[in-house]
Amino acid sequence: MKYARIFIIFSSVVLLVSACAKKQVIKPSEESTKATRALSAFAKMETAYKARNLDGALDGISRDFKKSYADFASILRKDMDIYPKVSLDVTMDRVVETGNHVEVVFHWFGTWTDKKGGSHMARGNCTYIFQDTGSSMALIDYIGDSPFGVAR
Repeated sequence: MKYARIFIIFSSVVLLVSACAKKQVIKPSEESTKATRALSAFAKMETAYKARNLDGALDGISRDFKKSYADFASILRKDMDIYPKVSLDVTMDRVVETGNHVEVVFHWFGTWTDKKGGSHMARGNCTYIFQDTGSSMALIDYIGDSPFGVAR
């Protein structure tokens, strides 16, 4: 009982002080904002790819994509034709910024299920390189094993 009263008084004081405290707004750094935008662009691409939405998956790809936009679109289309169901587990390792480029380094594991119920499992490491276009982040290149485009 004694401890309950002490707890109630202490909780009341903490609530009163926190309610009266002025909230400080911390503005995120430019680096943090760019990293968040790159991660968001990757997440949108991943969501569209899993949903078998080719246009959505290609939406964040730069027309200046170093590996050829048309080739990448063809590879994604082939994936979507062969594998109607995809499960991906992507773990982001780090984000590296250089000028207006943001590199997202990650590891992934996936299972692609074909129309007959057979499955293909794969894993890899990849670095996606995004360019800040001002209004968005556009994928301009990748290094390593991309989780998109496994049916080659």
